[in-house]
Order: sequence, then structure tokens, then C-alpha cells
Amino acid sequence: MGLRNSKSKKSYEVASAGDRNQKKASVISSGSSNAKIEGSTTTADPPRSPSPAIAEPNLGPDWLNETQFEALLTANVDQFAKIVGFRVKPAMAPGENYATLMLRISIDVELTDKSTKLVSFMMKVPHNTPQMEQMLAMANFFNSENEVYSDILPKLEALYKAKGLDITFAPKAFKLDADKEPKLANTVLMNDLSLDGFKNLNRLECLNLEQTKFALKKLAQFHAASAMNVQVNGPYADRFVNGVMGGNKEVLIAFYEGMIASFRTAFMANLKNFKNGEEFREKLEIAFAEVFLDFEHLMEPDPEEFNVLNHGDCWMNNLLFKVDSKGEVEDMLFVDFQNPKYGSPTQDLFYFIITSVHIDYKLDYFEFFISHYHEQLTQHLDLLGFNGKQPSLRELHLLMYKYGSWALFPSISVLPVVLLDPNESATFENFLGDSESSVKFKNLMYGNKRYHGYIEKVLPWLDNKGFLKAYFPPKTIASEDPNQILNWLNVNDFAEVIASAEPEFAKIVAGSWSSATKPGDNFASRLLKVDIETQLKDNTAKTFSYILKVLPKSTPDNFTDVNMFPKEMEMYRKYVPAFEQLYRDAGLTVTFSANSFVLNKPVNEEYLLMENLQTKGFKMGDRMKGLDMEHTKSSLKKLAQWHAASIKYKELNGPYPPLYNDGIYIEQTRDTFHSMFASAKDAYIRIFGTFEGADEYVPKLGWIVENHVDQVLADAQINEQEFNVLNHGDAWINNIMFQYDAAGRLKETYLLDHQNAKYGNPAQDLYYFLMSSAELDIKVDRFDQLIRWYHENLVEHTKLLKYNGFVPSLSELHSILIEHPAFAIGTVISTLTICLTDEGFNPEIFFVETPESEVLRLKLFGNERYKAHIEKILPWLNRRGLLDP
Repeated sequence: MGLRNSKSKKSYEVASAGDRNQKKASVISSGSSNAKIEGSTTTADPPRSPSPAIAEPNLGPDWLNETQFEALLTANVDQFAKIVGFRVKPAMAPGENYATLMLRISIDVELTDKSTKLVSFMMKVPHNTPQMEQMLAMANFFNSENEVYSDILPKLEALYKAKGLDITFAPKAFKLDADKEPKLANTVLMNDLSLDGFKNLNRLECLNLEQTKFALKKLAQFHAASAMNVQVNGPYADRFVNGVMGGNKEVLIAFYEGMIASFRTAFMANLKNFKNGEEFREKLEIAFAEVFLDFEHLMEPDPEEFNVLNHGDCWMNNLLFKVDSKGEVEDMLFVDFQNPKYGSPTQDLFYFIITSVHIDYKLDYFEFFISHYHEQLTQHLDLLGFNGKQPSLRELHLLMYKYGSWALFPSISVLPVVLLDPNESATFENFLGDSESSVKFKNLMYGNKRYHGYIEKVLPWLDNKGFLKAYFPPKTIASEDPNQILNWLNVNDFAEVIASAEPEFAKIVAGSWSSATKPGDNFASRLLKVDIETQLKDNTAKTFSYILKVLPKSTPDNFTDVNMFPKEMEMYRKYVPAFEQLYRDAGLTVTFSANSFVLNKPVNEEYLLMENLQTKGFKMGDRMKGLDMEHTKSSLKKLAQWHAASIKYKELNGPYPPLYNDGIYIEQTRDTFHSMFASAKDAYIRIFGTFEGADEYVPKLGWIVENHVDQVLADAQINEQEFNVLNHGDAWINNIMFQYDAAGRLKETYLLDHQNAKYGNPAQDLYYFLMSSAELDIKVDRFDQLIRWYHENLVEHTKLLKYNGFVPSLSELHSILIEHPAFAIGTVISTLTICLTDEGFNPEIFFVETPESEVLRLKLFGNERYKAHIEKILPWLNRRGLLDP
């Protein structure tokens, strides 16, 4: 928690200050390291002897003196001549924070014109106690905090400045020369924000509704910039990813147990004094044990989720507010970045709401606060140009439940401190210790009637939310053998696959596996992420990560009668390597997809085993936003390279097998797909009829929906007199992954999921990709430009491969697109609905006629994102004649 600035038993005593009658000065906050220090001056007087104020003793540590500030003032104060007064005193009362001491340093500066000004700093220093020495030996949080102030925060603020928004997150920090005084290394020096009107609000009152909203907005801005910073500047250092304890799980758990044990004991001893407290005793005892086991899960960021740099100690005393004369918040800044942690934003959200919001709003407005935060987070991620996966509001609420264990710790250890009246016994030793004095202090906290008023409402809320139960990720497959992944696949089956890629491989140590996709992201197959921990010959450890693709347990009737798996296995094992070899032979390295592997054992099941591209930094785009111009052009270039290789391969090796003459729309699946669209026809017409411009296209909609399957089947007929390629067949945003360099620039694009490969005209891939996956602002307005870009790359790469056959001109390619419209409107009324919903797509519901399926269709067709696309795309298609029979 906010373990700073309290008075220790060995702290420096505070003497009463005399009347100084001097104007205040401030250090102007700036992202620049050469920010000038400005202050108020007195009129120039003849040289004078030091005033009584200047003669006051230094009430700080004996190793801190004025000479250490001369270089800083020389560099930052205009016309600095000399220091004529230097005063240090503790800046905060006991009970305000715990692990460190905050000093206010007031310096009287004489300028070259003989006038004087007052300059003021705040300095954080460690308590001179054995406990603090031990803590700094385990984790020197001063190093982390200074890095945040000097490096990370300026980068975050610069991201907004580049977008025209001036946002400041914290005071400007400075660094003193530790070569002359080593103890200066374990300090944080900042400008004195109190002189600019910033202050802590009354922690005993907590924050009201408007103050909470403002703080959440600032937190969302900080989180958004911290996520964008990874995209621009690369990953955070290990101390921010694994925490100040590093990756040592034993040390981390020991520290946690040491922190929580005394609080747990005292809290449970006082439980009987809370209204209905005894009703929760058994649940709390289980919760404390489970959360302890869950701590490692809470601390480890999941790379498949949205992650941010958490402040890590986000409670009232670490928030400084500036309010106007009416008491309304003008700005808010963060302080105390001693425990920043990269991971789920739920950590900061729970910590802040539980500790710092008034009880009138804390619980009843909890969902509103999450929604408000999400709105601000999304707004600022979009502003910054973040192209990673953003959580939907629904997904964020799910994460709050997944990481609900975060709520218990601040409820019993930080909240009682927030609500405790200032007290001389509020020391660092009493906070962490278990001495008699410590026990009395904690009983004082838990006996506080103000805390009773909070915890008596918080406990039932935690229980009702399920936050008194730790989250344990479910096993994908229950098995008595922990190494058994599926009934036909064991962890040890990966040995030869790994050995072929890693010459230093010695043995497999362990394995783990989980689902690799979320609902709505993949519905024709089942994906597992398999991680294999190995030991190399030099006894070092190395983890190999794979994606295993298998058939789902159950599928709608006839849905898999299209030989999707045999086709995809052959694509990965034969055609993808062959196409890449064509480019290598031509002197160009082109990679289309992830590497695939075959197990060295007889397997009756159909499967695909591929490298996990996420370990190489590959990411998917946000299907609900669509791809911007850069990502769209990169994807089209890759498709052009694929198409060029496919026709050169055919020229060299003859026609593709009959398996590739068909996609998923064949006679065997005709009835299934026809029923799907027919059952949804009324929903299409009813919902589209409410959209702007509906009169132009709704009269044609009934025919389109009823005949779409037959239209695709007719289009699938191969005319060898036309230009044909091996279409990817399923080129939408979830089957494309992007890799970025350290600066966040797009580096590589891969195509995934080759299960629907189809030989035929290229209109299928072009319409399917652009209509489903490009962002709305470009898929229509820049359509011709994007087709030209594809064509330029197609021509370039057919020439590179020395293809001797026919390649259409640009105008001929446009003619192909007009002559083959099936996948234009077809993609819009099928795949696009899945792209633009966060509800998840369940084919087993969609493919039948039930009230539940009708609800799903309404959600798919009626959301605002889909509406915006329909209102723009369908009139455009209609005017091109692509909606006509």
C-alpha cells in the first residue's frame, strides 16, 4: 500500500517553525530534464546577515545538506548566485503514510542582482530502521520510482503531446549527485506541488462521486498511455513486469505472507465486533488460504489479455488534487510510484475503489465506475492510435471477476488505515510488525467505528460478488495424468519436435495447456495453447509454445463435411512451404504462416501443430475496429504474394487436386447454410429497415438472403478462361497476425487458417478481406486505391517468380470484381456480423430456430458498429450493381 511518509519511532522530530513572512516559490513541472526552477523574489536589498528563518536548524537527516543542491540550482534557477538559507522538516503527519519519510526542503536563494527567492522541494527518504534496510535489500523501490519519474512518465506525457493533448501525470522529479553522498541514491526529489495548489483531500471522508470520476479518468489516461508505450517503445523492464521482487516466486510469496499475516490475525480477532461479522468467519478463513495460493496468478501478467502499467499504490494519499474556489476538481496528479506493476488494470481499479471512494458510492456505483473508466480508457487508447486488443466493457467486467482476489487485501489492510484518525502509533514498525505495540495499533484500526461502517457493507458485497473465492483457471481436459493433454497426446510426445528445432535440448520438464481463443474468435475448430518447459544440455531452462488445432467435440450437422482439416493439414505441410520456396529460389524471403510440425507417432486424430506466434510478438488486430490503412495494405500485399506463388506453382506442377475446387459452400453444406440465412431473413429485413438509406437496398434484401448460398455455389464454378488463383478462402482479421519492431512499427504479416483454401477467381479473397476486416473509413472510400495496391504487388511478384501466364490489367481486375459479386454482399451479411460484435458467435445456436437464436441474431445485426457499416456499404454495393441478381 502507500507505505510512505509516516513518522517512525526513529524519525526526525518536527519543531515548530517561526514566522517566515516569505513569498512561496515552486518548481515548475516539466517533461524536460532542464526545466527551470521558478520562485518568488524579494526586493533587492544591500547584503544582509542571515535572518532568523535562515538560521533555523536542519531538521532532516544529518547527511543531507545545502551543498548537495548547488549544482541543481545552478542549472535550473536563472541568475543563481548562492544559497543563503536551507531548512528541512518532515512534511506529513504520522499516520498519513508508512514506509518512507517525506521531507519539505525550503531553500532561500540569492540571485546575482542580490534579490532572493524561495525554492521548495519534496524529498522522499527511507526510515533509518532495520526493517527498511531489509526491505531495500530485497527490493529497492527507490530505483524503480526514479526510473518512472525520469524515463517512463515523460514518455507517457509525450505520447499525448504528440496528439495535441497536454496531460501531466506527476510532479517533475530531479536527481542529486549520489557520488558525493551515497545515501542520496535512495531518495526521490520532486517539486513541491502544494505551492501550485495541489493537496491531498481528506482521507477520512474519502472521495465523492465527481472526485472519483475525475480520478478514474486520470487513471484511464495513465493506463492508456502505458499500454501505448509498449507499442511504441517496447516492453517494460523486468522490475515492472515481475514486480520489485523480480521473478523469484519464493521471495514474492514470503514477502506477501509476511505482509498479510499480521493483518489477517488482527482482522479475524476483531471480526466478532463487526455487525454479522461471524457469519463470514469460515468463508474468510478459506479466502485467506486461497488468495495466498492465488497470489502468483494475480501477479503474473497474461500476455493474451489487455495489460497496463499499474500505479500499484493507487489510494487517496497518493493522489494530489487541485480544486477551484467552488471545491470542484481542476486537476489531479499521482505521486508514489514505488510499486508500479505491469499487468491487468483490475489491480489499480480494485485498489483505488476499495480504499478511496466514499461508502455511499463505493459499492452501489461500482459497475458505473468500471463503465466510466472503460469509456475513458477506450477514448484515450483510440486517441493515441493504440492498435492492440482493447477489452470491451463486458470483457473488463469479466476480468474484474477473474482478478477479484485483489479486492480482499486492500479491504483489510489499506482501508482501515485510510479511515483511521491521525495517531502517533501509526509507524512503519507497527504497520508491518507483530509486536505488542503493533497488535495494539491494528486493534485500533479495526476497532475504529468509521471502519466498521465501511467493512460491514464491504464484506457482504465481497461475498455476493464471489470475491472471497480465488480464481483458479480450469483445466482444459481433466486427467489423472498431469502430462496428458488429450487422450491421444502427452507432453512427452513433443520431445522430437523440440529436438529438431533446438540442438541443445536435453529433456522435457513439464507442460501446461489452455484454450487459445475466446468465444466468437473461432468457431470451426478448437485451439489449445500448449507450453512445454524444457531443460537444455547446459541445465538452463527454455519454454517452447505451440498452438494445437483439433476438431471441436460437436459441430452442427454436416458442417465438417467439407474436408477442412485434411485440406488445412496439406496446406501447412505441402503448399505453404512450397510457395515460400518459390520466393527463396527467386532471391526473396517471403514467409506466409507459422511453422507447423508433425508428431513422430501414429495419430488417428486430425490435428495441426504450429508454433505459437505470440511468442514472437505477433498480435491480431481488433476485429471490432478493423484494420487501418497500413495494416490493410500489408495484408493485401501478402495476399498478392500468395496469389502470385499459387499460380506459379500451378504452372510448374499442374492443376491443384479437386479438393481445392470447393470452399465450405458445397452441395453437402447447401441446406445447412441456406437454412441459416433463411431463418435470419426476417431479422435482416426488420433490422436493416430501420437504418438510414434502407429504401435503397431493403427491397432487394429478401432475394439476396434467400439466394446467397446458390449465388456462392454458382460463383465457385471454375472457368479456366478467366484468371484464377488459390484463394486463402478465409482471409479475415482473425486469420491474420502482425508483428512489430521495438519502436512499434509494423514489421511482418502472416496468414493463418488455411482450411478453406479455394481455387478460383481472386474476387473471393479481395471482397472477403476488405468487406470484413478493413476499417469502415477506408473499405469503401479507398476501395479502388486498395485494389490498385493489390494489383501492383500481384504484377511485381508474378514478374519476380517469372510467371508466364495471363495476369489481368488493373481494369480487367476491376471487371472481375464486378462480374463476381457473391462475396461482396455475402461477407457483409455473414462474417462482418461476427467481426463487429462482442457477444460471441455460437454456431450451435445460430444454426437452429429457437428464441435464443433470435436473440443472438438481434445482437449481431442490431449493434451500432454493424449499423454504421451497413448504412455505408450497402448503398455503395447497390450503386455498383452488386445487389442485383
